[in-house]
Amino acid sequence: MNPRTSMLWKSSFTTLYVYVSWVLLCLSLFSSFVTFTNALENTFSSSIASTTATASESLLVMQDINILIVTDVHSWVAGHPHNDTLNVDYGDVLSLYQRLKVKSINEKKDLFFVMNGDFIDGTGLSSYPPKHLIPILEFMPWDALTIGNHELYRNSTIEYITQPNGFVDFWEGKYLTSNVFLKETNQPIGSRYRILKGESGREILTFGFLYDFQNNCEITQVENVEKVVNDSWFLEALGNDGFDAILVLAHMDAFNPLLDIILAKIRDICGDKMPVQFITGHTHQRKFHQMDPFSISFEAGHYLDTVGFTSLSFNASSANFEHTFIDGNVEDMKELLGMAKSDSFETELGKNLTDLIVATQEDLGLNEKLGCSPKTYDVSKGLDEPDSLWGFYTETVVPTEFFKGSDSKLLIQNPGGFRYNLFEGNVTVNDLISLAPYNDTIYLVGEGINGSEFTAAFGEARLVNGDSVLPQMIVAGKVVADVLYDIYTVDFDVDFTKERLENATGTTLTPIALDGQTTETLWGAYIKDHWQCPISLLDTVSEEEQSWQDKFRDFFESFTVVKMIAFIMTFFVVMFFGWMFLCRHPQQKVSNTDDFESQSFDDGSGEVSYDYSDDESTSAFPISAIGANTASNGSKSYHAIGFV
Repeated sequence: MNPRTSMLWKSSFTTLYVYVSWVLLCLSLFSSFVTFTNALENTFSSSIASTTATASESLLVMQDINILIVTDVHSWVAGHPHNDTLNVDYGDVLSLYQRLKVKSINEKKDLFFVMNGDFIDGTGLSSYPPKHLIPILEFMPWDALTIGNHELYRNSTIEYITQPNGFVDFWEGKYLTSNVFLKETNQPIGSRYRILKGESGREILTFGFLYDFQNNCEITQVENVEKVVNDSWFLEALGNDGFDAILVLAHMDAFNPLLDIILAKIRDICGDKMPVQFITGHTHQRKFHQMDPFSISFEAGHYLDTVGFTSLSFNASSANFEHTFIDGNVEDMKELLGMAKSDSFETELGKNLTDLIVATQEDLGLNEKLGCSPKTYDVSKGLDEPDSLWGFYTETVVPTEFFKGSDSKLLIQNPGGFRYNLFEGNVTVNDLISLAPYNDTIYLVGEGINGSEFTAAFGEARLVNGDSVLPQMIVAGKVVADVLYDIYTVDFDVDFTKERLENATGTTLTPIALDGQTTETLWGAYIKDHWQCPISLLDTVSEEEQSWQDKFRDFFESFTVVKMIAFIMTFFVVMFFGWMFLCRHPQQKVSNTDDFESQSFDDGSGEVSYDYSDDESTSAFPISAIGANTASNGSKSYHAIGFV
């Protein structure tokens, strides 16, 4: 290659190198300014928050004995992703308890944390057996807990929690089942009662009762409350001296007459002035009932929409009960504790539990998107309402995915099979399970059943009685007299449906389970086939997956004053360096061809020539930016340029 041409190439490469370096420097400066202004903006926002929301006195007034309560959570430990006002998960509840515990110790009060049953059946975290949910529950530092009716529906659940070193054993006597037994051993699943001891030295005699439940699984037995309160062990427990109050975890309505039976027996033995606190549940409502001057019953909602708090102070002549329904909202909890909005609510253990819940959901694939609902369907709305979940199911989902256009099929089931709303927008695996948590198998109960016989067995289809919004039994399909139908139901209602049809027809029926056909698969098939999502909803990505273009756009979408300042600062820095590097000595650019005239070159043999320039100040760039090899010879700099 001609030496002159080679030198020109080298000079052009050097100029390109400087341009690239300049651009990279500008980008680096801009990135630094963005980081700086973001930090400044966050600090500025925090300072505003701290001036508008300062800490105040706690609104939760503690008395001698205080109880924090969760009941009927039904595996909603991750909170409600479709409801911004119910943003609490079990990690937040644990954080609340830990903060209240510190407060109780400082004030020399007693605080107890209890769970009142029905932890299963509700979301994708629940299963049969509940092996994914149990590790989450064991994170909670409950002082006492009891069993709900939902834990008793399946043998697999009871076998799992009662296995050696299992869930029941984990609680070391804190799991209370005063009237629920294992048939095989004729012993209670947990403990009959327990003495809770507070920091102050107070002792609370604690029981765990279930209402007179009859639909329990084969390996369990629920004894009637009326019988148990007369058993010798119960009478002996009440007859012991030393406890200061009585706590009854009662998985039943706050106004259930069974509570009066329990209280009457307590009054017979312990007197009228023994403080008695009933923690109730099962109805999924917020309720409070003053039973007598020294006794109350209190129920704290469901699905983690509520965390209950009760407190009690007493003396020989009077008792004072206070109660609070705490919304499942972090900001409300902070306000109750007297914390500023800018304060961090989450404790270390609370965060660890939240992380465990999120990781479990990810491992189970519960966040997988199935489709997109065009609107919200309400599980509590009547069949004829346009946004009725049951109406849409019976009029659209079942005929489309199960009947397949046939007019000779009827599906009947009770309205308790669906438990939650289906919300507009993305529908995930967890949403589907939350809607139909039992995943009931569909059964063929009878074939060739006359429509009039069906009506005789179940009454007029879609008929609503009393104050109910939904019929006692919901029917998909149109019932016409003298038309013959194949009758289907779900596994929970098989025995009921079979008995009613046999009585109406005078025949013996043998129900047959349909392999792979469940209420959940019907919904899933319909959603996938008919509710495809727009691409924009399916292709949402996390911040880590965003391209630099997306991040750049997102940055300027929130173009605040401080970010504008950063942009202006970067602009001036770019102009300054542009002037320094490119405009300061334009007559001395390396690419100037006049420089080549003063160079001495070989005859093209490939030997190296040297530049013996004494004055470095005349160069627009440092020597190190021009070539690869530099040597020193006295006061001269030898800059070597090689040719190939």
